[in-house]
Amino acid sequence: MSKEPLSEDEQDAIVTELAVNVETLSEEEFEHLYRQLDIDHRIQVNDNVREFANNAVGDEHWDSDN
Repeated sequence: MSKEPLSEDEQDAIVTELAVNVETLSEEEFEHLYRQLDIDHRIQVNDNVREFANNAVGDEHWDSDN
């Protein structure tokens, strides 16, 4: 028995929750919410996390090989 996909509004709310609470959610909580998203919303979360990391480090190229 599969669950109904979440609505756009529900997924948007999860994206916001993940962005706002990226520092405070446990890895398990983050993954549980993340897995509920479709690919477009996962890309949004990935971009948000990337921006968070860039700002935390202070350099958008912090993980490049150069």
